[in-house]
Amino acid sequence: MRAAYYETNGAAGDVLKVGEVETPKPGAGEVRVRLATSGVNPSDVKSRAGLTRKIAFPRVIPHSDGAGEIDQVGDGVPASRIGERVWIWNGAWKRPFGTAADYIALPSEQAVKLPDNASMEAGATLGIPAFTGWQVVELAAAAAGMTLLVHGGAGASGITRSSSPRCAARA
Repeated sequence: MRAAYYETNGAAGDVLKVGEVETPKPGAGEVRVRLATSGVNPSDVKSRAGLTRKIAFPRVIPHSDGAGEIDQVGDGVPASRIGERVWIWNGAWKRPFGTAADYIALPSEQAVKLPDNASMEAGATLGIPAFTGWQVVELAAAAAGMTLLVHGGAGASGITRSSSPRCAARA
């Protein structure tokens, strides 16, 4: 399969390569997704650059989020999932192979059904950004009648200060 990858930390132009790598096969409890889109998050960029962590594998296919269609399932996953349109979250978390590739194999619960009216491009934006927004809502202990602003246009959801003791204690 074709993938973007790096073998050392550094600036994208210096370390990213595009080429053929082994196509993954799903293990037990996993699905393989033929990717249509890959979402790039600030954490992906910082990891590649070596700003937040040093490279932990000999080769890394970056990017945590994406969307595509399940084309294979591993043992323990219903065959009925084959053909399902999905969005993916945390594809590259603690493993060397993310979504900047033709395929990814990952735990089946990390491939979430994508609504029929949602595009693959929209699906690739749901992972880390959507979960971060959800965590902000949970952290604020949102209740009926409350108004919350969850922003993230610059890749930093919830960076504002809060006077709420609950939020301040966890910030």
